[in-house]
Amino acid sequence: MSIEIIEESIAFNLYGVSGPVENFDYAGSGMKLMEAMNGRIQLAGLEGKGTMFWVYDSTEQMFTGHEFADGEAAASVLEHRPVAMRRYAYQKYIGPYSGLGDVHRGLETVIKSLGQNEIGPRVEKYGDWTEDESQLVTEIFIGLE
Repeated sequence: MSIEIIEESIAFNLYGVSGPVENFDYAGSGMKLMEAMNGRIQLAGLEGKGTMFWVYDSTEQMFTGHEFADGEAAASVLEHRPVAMRRYAYQKYIGPYSGLGDVHRGLETVIKSLGQNEIGPRVEKYGDWTEDESQLVTEIFIGLE
């Protein structure tokens, strides 16, 4: 598994919904949060920039969100969540979402083998949806010490 260690900062200005991860079911918990977020977005008539983010604060808490051109309108119905990393590990994964758990476990192993310390958060930035799951693109960012 090839990852990049990026020595420059990155930031995302997100609006969405946070909540607990139930029984280590990240996919199920994230889908519930996305449904809640999408309901608020539709009711408010907001238009996101289209990119979905999942932010993992710990094994017990996560956030799903979007970037919005009109942050003030988004903040009226969604949680504001700025995410910044001074340095981070990066991997671009192409394949089905069902493989992301294995990708994260592999990243943990590589990060440790490089003598790096993860401080989080972990961020998944999703590319455009396609029916062909083998072509789904997910960028993974993991904050490092």
